[in-house]
Amino acid sequence: MNKFVKILAQFLFVILLDVLVVGWIYIESEKWEGIKAAAAAEAAIPEVQIDARSGFEIDPQTKFIMGNGFPAIRRECVKCHPTQMVRTFRADRAGWLDAIRWMQAEKGLKTFNEKTEDTILTYLETYYGK
Repeated sequence: MNKFVKILAQFLFVILLDVLVVGWIYIESEKWEGIKAAAAAEAAIPEVQIDARSGFEIDPQTKFIMGNGFPAIRRECVKCHPTQMVRTFRADRAGWLDAIRWMQAEKGLKTFNEKTEDTILTYLETYYGK
């Protein structure tokens, strides 16, 4: 009987030790999950970028300067081509107007009302002009 009790005690000790180790691993993994979740949440917060020339914020999706006229540019330009195309082309107001007229004649771009066209041209000339 004494030998049986000794074996049972060793068995229970091993079980207890296993439970403690598994519990410790679980607690550590929960801590790690919390750290990963916090890091993911921090990474999801977009870093605000400011355009050096204008001082306006840069839209994290389109990379356009969020100055006066930005909503019209986002609405009208992004649906047809990559924003990088607009952001890298530099022209004065007449050059931008020529580009718009070419797109209207050759690519089927709609004709804008006078206010929208002026907003778009002013934005492009101001933030992406020569």
